[in-house]
Amino acid sequence: LQWGWTVPAAAALALATGLVCGTITGTISVAWRLPSFIVSLGMLEAVRGSAYVVTDSRTQYVGDAISWLSAPFFGGISFAFLLAVVLVVVAQLVLSRTVFGRCVVGIGTNEEAMRLAGVDPRPIRVIVFAMTGLLAGLAGLMQSARLEAADPNAGTGMELQVIAAVVIGGTSLMGGRGSVVNTAFGVLIIAVLEAGLAQVGASEPSKRIITGFVIVAAVIVDTLRQRRAAR
Repeated sequence: LQWGWTVPAAAALALATGLVCGTITGTISVAWRLPSFIVSLGMLEAVRGSAYVVTDSRTQYVGDAISWLSAPFFGGISFAFLLAVVLVVVAQLVLSRTVFGRCVVGIGTNEEAMRLAGVDPRPIRVIVFAMTGLLAGLAGLMQSARLEAADPNAGTGMELQVIAAVVIGGTSLMGGRGSVVNTAFGVLIIAVLEAGLAQVGASEPSKRIITGFVIVAAVIVDTLRQRRAAR
């Protein structure tokens, strides 16, 4: 906005940046058969470094140009919250009620079996990465609206909270099982945990320690659940 961009153009650029980064990550992971987790971490560092370059390592204040996205407007509920609810509902319906969604679950369960069944997993994986990047761009836009600024340090360490929320929501790290709605509940659990720790005056290092233990405990529970199902 400080460079003369209009609000719609800046928002579209933010979404397009997320979409392109997600597409590149998915394409590299699929084309070279690299672990998607490692490629995502590499893209994370590249994008974070680019944010420092673009902002000159300083917070860029945008004022109230997009603050309406996070401001209460309907019964005290913000547009960001309503949008999150809509996205959760739509994503859950796509995952559970469409052919594309069932293919995504099938690829997570056994990619080779899906290939032998006549489904090419490569474009589906790239599409999933692209959608993830697009939603990440949308999340960054909402964060900037809430802070009324673009902070290059915003979101640092949040990837661990995301992993914790997903695992707590019952999604298997091995793939093949997951629910968007349950993941949303996992996010609420993490948020309530952080709010409770803040209320009791826990320090930032203590919060990180507890969050780490929660992630490990959730993974252990998920592993035991899979072993029991296998038996």
